[in-house]
Amino acid sequence: MKLRNLLPIVLLGYSLTPMAQAEAQPRPKLVLAILVDQLRYDYLERFESQFSQRGFRLLMQEGAFLTYAHYEYAPTVTGPGHASFLSGATPSSHGIIANEWFDKRSLKALNCVGDAEVETVGAPGTAGKRSPRNFIGSTLADELRLRYQSKVVGISLKDRGAILPAGRKPQGAYWFDSASGNFITSSYYRKELPEWVQAFNAQKRPAAIIGQTWKRLLEPSSYLWPDDTTGEGKLPGETKGTFDHTVQLSKKEGFETIVPTPFGNQLLADFALAAVDGEHLGEGPNPDLLCVSFSSSDLVGHIFGPYSQEVQDIILRLDRQLEVLFQQLDQKIGLANLTIVLTADHGVAPTAEFAAEQGLDGKRVDPLPLMGDLLAQLEARFGPGKYLLSPRLTDGNLYFNHNTLREKQISAEDLAVFIREWALDTGSFQAAYSRSQLLDGRAPGPLGQRVLNGYNAERSGDMVLVSKAFTLPGGFQSGTTHGTPYSYDTHVPVLLFGKAFKPGRCAASFPMSDLAPTLSTTLGMTEPSGCVGKPFTQVLKTQ
Repeated sequence: MKLRNLLPIVLLGYSLTPMAQAEAQPRPKLVLAILVDQLRYDYLERFESQFSQRGFRLLMQEGAFLTYAHYEYAPTVTGPGHASFLSGATPSSHGIIANEWFDKRSLKALNCVGDAEVETVGAPGTAGKRSPRNFIGSTLADELRLRYQSKVVGISLKDRGAILPAGRKPQGAYWFDSASGNFITSSYYRKELPEWVQAFNAQKRPAAIIGQTWKRLLEPSSYLWPDDTTGEGKLPGETKGTFDHTVQLSKKEGFETIVPTPFGNQLLADFALAAVDGEHLGEGPNPDLLCVSFSSSDLVGHIFGPYSQEVQDIILRLDRQLEVLFQQLDQKIGLANLTIVLTADHGVAPTAEFAAEQGLDGKRVDPLPLMGDLLAQLEARFGPGKYLLSPRLTDGNLYFNHNTLREKQISAEDLAVFIREWALDTGSFQAAYSRSQLLDGRAPGPLGQRVLNGYNAERSGDMVLVSKAFTLPGGFQSGTTHGTPYSYDTHVPVLLFGKAFKPGRCAASFPMSDLAPTLSTTLGMTEPSGCVGKPFTQVLKTQ
């Protein structure tokens, strides 16, 4: 066959590829990127029968529902989750290795979005000394601006929830200041709040929430577990951990008591609509991006655990709040002109007491006496000296004092082997990895790969310890947390809604690093700089 006869066939084959067809879909006017902090995948299955018709169900039934999505790194906490969400990268490259980590240069704790060089805008105090400068690389937000000159806005009750998904140069990033009750920003973004944010703050909505009561949405018999499930904690200022809950003003933390209630989600949903109007999002010829991170579910989950009535209730109420948000956006922009992605930044473990009650290996381990024992063992083995830069175990990381090691002529590997054997002997840890192991890629198995993906050569420690499943760190006697490489922390739902996506459930394995390149493909743009995923063509329309 001659070359001129081959060309039409080659071109025809190319035009039928899923990626090419996905790029041919009409561009949305607005991309709504929603993170629900600590939304476990199984919540959508357990509570689905009690959802409204056009909240979660709109996305579950008319969008693509990816039921086997996992973050493939540890620690699975808020900062790394929000940094990975729209970057397609893992902490190994984007550098956000935790909410806070020990900085080897300053020898101090460093907040993942902390920035001493900027000032608070919108309120007094230091809550606005934040920026995305600690993030390495670009996000979908940055690439969207470069491709379309799009407007990008990030909002959340948490600073890191607003900042990290929105990239380096958004139109704005705004978060809740509990001391003043205002949504604020930092001088990294602008010198003063825009008029629409000032107008929203002037309504003093948080003050109106104080004194309100959080009651169950449904009858008590409609909830899957008792109201006093073992291991539950209490809301700030309360003496009991059961319904009804009254929001009280905190003398120390002001309006922070609003956050671990459904009122916090409602405040943010209202602010999201104000952002759409105030920034005229979705009104231009090219797609804009609104990143919304709902934080209240995370705090409720930490206090009460994933098998509590409070978690079930806040998810059901969020479902109704999303329904109203989607209805309002339908009226303003039209659902046909939206791309919506909804997922979570991580899951959560059951409380240790609940896990033990269910026959699982649930226990609490206080790291303070544990680390005290390690320091004593180090001195017993190697002699007096400061062998660690910090006595804290920070998301499993230990930082060696290399000056001491040089003085005593102790190799880092010898110290790592000693600590590994100590850790495994305590009965609290599943695995331990040295810096040399991780840098050389010698971390076998799925668990080792997740630790490796979460390890940043510049910022992570000299040793990473991994706790056993259902083991909770901390000296608290109630509540729970997350951060491990286990499925209860890594497994999250992914919902994709819009013209580019095929409706239906998909149980294929979905690494969360595939989300950003999948969205990038539908938007006809370059994926973020550190992206390690690929487009998930199974959910893309091909015609």
